[in-house]
Amino acid sequence: MSLDLKPVQVRLPSDVYDVLKMIADANDHDLGEEAREILTEALLGKGHILKILAKRLAGAVRTVNDR
Repeated sequence: MSLDLKPVQVRLPSDVYDVLKMIADANDHDLGEEAREILTEALLGKGHILKILAKRLAGAVRTVNDR
């Protein structure tokens, strides 16, 4: 199964690039592969947190409106 990958270009400060390169080397990945994995984990995690917070806020608004 092939994934439909969208192209994204980012610029990183030198120190961040060096860390990415170190992680990629340690995992025997190329820079793009490692960056994709890290970004995917971070973005999905933050998206999940936002969904949870939105549900909590909606519940709090319902509670206040039900009074």
